[in-house]
Amino acid sequence: HHKKAVRSVAYHRGYPLFASASDDGSVIICHGTVYNDLLQNPLIVPVKVLRGHVITHDLGVLDVTFHPTQPWVFSSGADATIRLFT
Repeated sequence: HHKKAVRSVAYHRGYPLFASASDDGSVIICHGTVYNDLLQNPLIVPVKVLRGHVITHDLGVLDVTFHPTQPWVFSSGADATIRLFT
């Protein structure tokens, strides 16, 4: 779903969520399910697209991480900002 290179991917420890950060300036939160049946494909559902970073020198969001217990996302961008999405 990203238009440019993916820079970082983070998985939440307690929830079935993962986030991907990209040079297009967005963070995409997805819900992921893996089944025990190896013949069934994993299910990945995009939940939310988060925007807020300014693209600087063709670089967008450089890193993303989840809060240890809450479903909060921290992202850092090439625009020298760190953002918290709750």
